[in-house]
Amino acid sequence: MTVIAQDNGVPKDDRVHQDDGAGKDDGLCRLVDVLLPGIERFADLLTYRITEEEDAYRDHGHVKHDQLRSSCADNLHSMVTQLGRDALDLRVPHDTGRFKAEHGVPLSAVTHAYRLAGRFLWECVLTEAGDTVTREMPHVATAVWSVSDAFTDAVAEAYRETMSERAHRDRQVRSLLLAALLDGRLDEGTHLWECSDALRLPQRGVFAVVSAESGTGGRPADEDALYDVESALRALGIWSVWRMEEDAQVGLLSLRSPRGLAQAMELMRRRGVGRVGVSAIFHGLEQVPSAFRQARLACACVEPGTGEVVSYGDSPVRLMVVSAPDSARHAVREVLSPVLELPPHERDVLLETLSQWFASGGSATQTAVRMYCHRNTVTYRLRRVQELTGRSPADPVGASEIHLALEAHRLLTGLPSAGPTGP
Repeated sequence: MTVIAQDNGVPKDDRVHQDDGAGKDDGLCRLVDVLLPGIERFADLLTYRITEEEDAYRDHGHVKHDQLRSSCADNLHSMVTQLGRDALDLRVPHDTGRFKAEHGVPLSAVTHAYRLAGRFLWECVLTEAGDTVTREMPHVATAVWSVSDAFTDAVAEAYRETMSERAHRDRQVRSLLLAALLDGRLDEGTHLWECSDALRLPQRGVFAVVSAESGTGGRPADEDALYDVESALRALGIWSVWRMEEDAQVGLLSLRSPRGLAQAMELMRRRGVGRVGVSAIFHGLEQVPSAFRQARLACACVEPGTGEVVSYGDSPVRLMVVSAPDSARHAVREVLSPVLELPPHERDVLLETLSQWFASGGSATQTAVRMYCHRNTVTYRLRRVQELTGRSPADPVGASEIHLALEAHRLLTGLPSAGPTGP
């Protein structure tokens, strides 16, 4: 338990005072009158018992003896004055829980101390007001254990709330530090070392940057989902730091070895977090900005509407397209404009035929199977493309120009990738 009066700047005498008679019968009022004068003495005894029976308080590493003793007095006073009340004022255990969380006292130790306090209070009742308790044993016991249970629950709830707030603050700090790394706003000297220390990352190691789309087309931009991925990676021995960008979830992964990257990619693929781009492996935190650019480009290389996870450089043609979007748009206009200007139905059939043609390695037979049509139909459509573009899909040079323009059109306009189609 903790100091909620002295340590928070509140005079010790300003403990929570109750209208002792409100909601109580005469027996409990008499019991309170008997117990209250002994609070300071009880606090000494309870402090000794807690330090004897709970290791976390024994060496006073987290909470000093005077703090613990004052806390015992505050909590005992509040518990006694509220015996038998229908509605309890739980500010004292609430403040205690926050104090203990902020000072690193384990929750198990805090709740154990409160259970000890509950038993101690009952012993005080028996020794200080034995005759009254004998006559009204069930009624008094119910009052004592109800207060004890309520205080224990309240201190645990406040402790968890404080730890949750603290974790959120830590996440915000880590997110800001990661942003500085991604933007290259840290020097290679002291600032980089301090950042790596704060993020609990080595300055040299095996790293990769991940960029996963968020919002439309991918998993919702949800911090809980993001940190769920972080926890899953940690279970694989991969430490990671994440932040929410406007259109992406960006993570810096610290791997045990290069083999860990394949595990991380497979985990994200299974979880279906949307389009994901992964940088090449690098070995120093000063390389984070360039790796971030690689991850963003790799993500842009993934075909819209899919849940692919790709590494930087897996598809050189797509990488060229997303690296130079203006040049890619020019290629689309120069090569595919005659096709794109056709009526929608004819345009879509020719584009789909080209997609399936390239996907099947230039085989008219396989393209016909994929599109559920006759081989001669495929040949006719390809000839039609040649007439419109002046480039033959069967010619290596013409095919490369058509393929590049087709990939650019798909990636830059958000069209889905080619796949087997129905008749």
